[in-house]
Amino acid sequence: MKLNDIVASMSGYLSEQTIVDFIMYSKAFDDTRYSVLKTKAIDKVSIALLAAAKNGELFYDVVQWGEDTGIASKATFSRRKDFLVNLNVLFEESVKTPFGRPKIRLKLNEAKLKECFGIQA
Repeated sequence: MKLNDIVASMSGYLSEQTIVDFIMYSKAFDDTRYSVLKTKAIDKVSIALLAAAKNGELFYDVVQWGEDTGIASKATFSRRKDFLVNLNVLFEESVKTPFGRPKIRLKLNEAKLKECFGIQA
């Protein structure tokens, strides 16, 4: 899926600022110095998680977008999230809901993002 198609599919699922940040991070990680990371660690799923975390989106909403549009499965999103959490680039915050299980809010550790990847949040 091309970047324009991915961006168009995000509308209605994620905030406008998350979409803008997704574009910004996509362009930043497109640099050749990240080419080794693209296949295993930093793909469109990881970039979407980073943009969502910068804006405090719910993990559920990101996964819903990814599954509905065929970007990736819930398992892929979970693996990428766990990878970024283990790097301390992302962290999770539990959000109580009026009913059902609590949701996970993604948060970005901007200092760690810069330290690990040299990218300013």
